Amino acid sequence: MTHNTQPAQNPSLLMQLWRQFSSMKFAIILLVVIAVVSVLSLFIGEFYPVKATGPGWQEYWQKELHLSKPVFEFFSFLRLHDPYHSWWYLLLLLLLAVSLLACIIDRLPKVIALMRWGTPRGSREIDQMALSRSFSASGTPDDIRKRLPALFRFRETQQGGEMQLIGRHGLPAHLGPIFAHSGLLALTLGGVIVLSLGYTSRIAGVPGEVMTDPGFGFTVRVDSFKIEYHALGIGQYVLVDNNFLGEIIGQDKGDRYWVKMQPHSSDYQTQSIEASHLRNQFDIETDRGNIKSYVSVLTVLENDQPVLQKRVEVNHPLRYKGFRFYQASFDPERPVVDASIDSARIVIKIQPGDAVLDTVFVSRSRPYILPDGSELHLARFLPDFRMDRGAAISASAELRNPALLMEVRRSGEEIYHQWVFLRPDFPHMASPQAAYTFQVLDISGFQSSVTYPTILEVNKSPGAWLIWLGFVLCTLGLILAFYLQPQRIWLAIKDRGTGRSEVHLGGSSSRNPNLFARKFEHWIDQIKGKDKT
Repeated sequence: MTHNTQPAQNPSLLMQLWRQFSSMKFAIILLVVIAVVSVLSLFIGEFYPVKATGPGWQEYWQKELHLSKPVFEFFSFLRLHDPYHSWWYLLLLLLLAVSLLACIIDRLPKVIALMRWGTPRGSREIDQMALSRSFSASGTPDDIRKRLPALFRFRETQQGGEMQLIGRHGLPAHLGPIFAHSGLLALTLGGVIVLSLGYTSRIAGVPGEVMTDPGFGFTVRVDSFKIEYHALGIGQYVLVDNNFLGEIIGQDKGDRYWVKMQPHSSDYQTQSIEASHLRNQFDIETDRGNIKSYVSVLTVLENDQPVLQKRVEVNHPLRYKGFRFYQASFDPERPVVDASIDSARIVIKIQPGDAVLDTVFVSRSRPYILPDGSELHLARFLPDFRMDRGAAISASAELRNPALLMEVRRSGEEIYHQWVFLRPDFPHMASPQAAYTFQVLDISGFQSSVTYPTILEVNKSPGAWLIWLGFVLCTLGLILAFYLQPQRIWLAIKDRGTGRSEVHLGGSSSRNPNLFARKFEHWIDQIKGKDKT
């Protein structure tokens, strides 16, 4: 006698790849690798602080980090300066997406089969099940049918002189892993789309300025920007009588506060001061803890025509064409100061020799006629003079370093100018060809206001809806998987004609067999009704 045996065929390469990608082990390995590289990417900037901004950034960072050109080019190829947008990170996400899709496709037919009703079973088949019982119960098959567990849905058939039923409960739990895998797939694809097609930028502008970006396709005008402060309260730093810095440490009776300050000596003093003598908005570097919120009013322009206006605050962004404009911060280094004075008392000195010619009052609307026929004009006033990139600006709206630009003009044209300062220790900047020099003694009618450029964070996340869908599907999958228990029961009920019926009950559950067995005994008692014999 001969036996024909065929050697087992080796699976094709395509089948091997399918088995690899559809295995849960492969997906878990990918998840672990992605988690590890994601954590490591958080620390890459500590030893490789490269920023790809501006022309020539590669040469600059190569010299700063003292790296050879091949090493730096290798790091650039790996995009270590932006690892979350690197090709290898996106490749890992795509591999994970393919693996999750393969897992779903591979398991879906099995889940569909588990979700089917199946066929009723006769008494002999039920008795052969691992968990089954045969017993006698009072009532007809229809009476017993009414005493079956209410949580189950049943299908009924009549065969062989007995009522055969199949009941099921919690079968959607089989869909839990499918929903969870689908949620992870949506999260992964959403991440790939956001990383590859998403847009993130920061823009700044002062009121009246129109901001644009090549990625927008439209422009945004800053209508206004303001910094809102909290009302006076405990813990705030305040300016007392525009002179002393103090800290509110408690509230006294009425509209008074206990303020800890150091007015004249090295010893701190605590005094009860009326609220009208306190200011919690006085210096942007010191009073930041008193700031309540930043508020911008923006207008979207299409072809220079307004199409949308929005008040933008933290957690209340402007949304337009998929872009979201968030209020991020402000730029304290570029304040726009609007300051003025009514007049200044100026000492005019003749050059050379610094002989005093006269002491006069000069304002922007009332120039002074000098003896040589030229005019002395107050051209500009800055309350807090500072040079920034070769230009004179005011660093704040406070009188910290007041400066006046005095211009000498003839026939409307400037001959020379001089910056003069209220601080006597500050050097005066006189022009070499000046026939006169000037000294400011005091000013009157000072008024000022300051506006800072608003800083907005702009992003566009075309795959954000997939990420939200992924969270929903993962949550639903976990609920189905952990809170539902797939259960099936089979019954064969035969009427004995004596007011009693013979019942064959079998059941199965894919989880918690001990708990299901206890429920099974309870259902038997329930089916028997009052008769427990």
